[in-house]
Amino acid sequence: MQLKKLVKNLEDIKSKGFIETIRKGPTAVGYLLEKELGLRETNITIPDIGGRIEIKATRKNTNSLITLFTFNRGVWRMKQKDLINKYGYRDAQGRQSLYATVSAKVNNVQGFFLEIDNDKHLVLLKNAKEDETIAEWSTYVIAGKFMTKLDRLLLILADSKMVDEKEFFHYNEAYILENPTPEKFLEGFNRNELMIDLRMHLKDYGGVRNHGTAFRISEKNLTDLYTKKRRLI
Repeated sequence: MQLKKLVKNLEDIKSKGFIETIRKGPTAVGYLLEKELGLRETNITIPDIGGRIEIKATRKNTNSLITLFTFNRGVWRMKQKDLINKYGYRDAQGRQSLYATVSAKVNNVQGFFLEIDNDKHLVLLKNAKEDETIAEWSTYVIAGKFMTKLDRLLLILADSKMVDEKEFFHYNEAYILENPTPEKFLEGFNRNELMIDLRMHLKDYGGVRNHGTAFRISEKNLTDLYTKKRRLI
């Protein structure tokens, strides 16, 4: 798809005004946009801006978090099963689970927090009750993963309203974000804008199901990670 065609499609969607969602929950805004654009995946090729571009849609005026990527391989210093048993809880399905958002500035309710080791270039997952580091991520690795996956981003914003318990979206702003830098990515932790989500539970037979530790940022702060921002509509 050429950029001119994409802009025309977005303007057509904008002209429709509020559109009733076809899915509930946080993913509704992105799912409806994909349907309106006729897409089957969350990235498209736009040759005249340099190739593949990731698409993310979000509600305006919200503090909800958006997932940038997940990374979990080889990071754990404490056994995940022990972690879930010690700090987890029984979820609605009766499983021992550990789902939690963790930031660098304030301990969460379970005592987890992030610590940035600038000398060793690591992001450390810690807990106030533990002497040792629970997990660690190389800042080189995670900054590189972010820049590879999201070096170009089409960000589309929508107003949201509820009518008779149904949500409607009006997609009326769109930007292309380009030129992320590792410095801006890592600054996000220090500003308490970039966080991680632990997402794991124990299976019936006692094994661990880890959905991947998610690196997330509030939607309103996403543009802070990029040096170039171009408005399309």
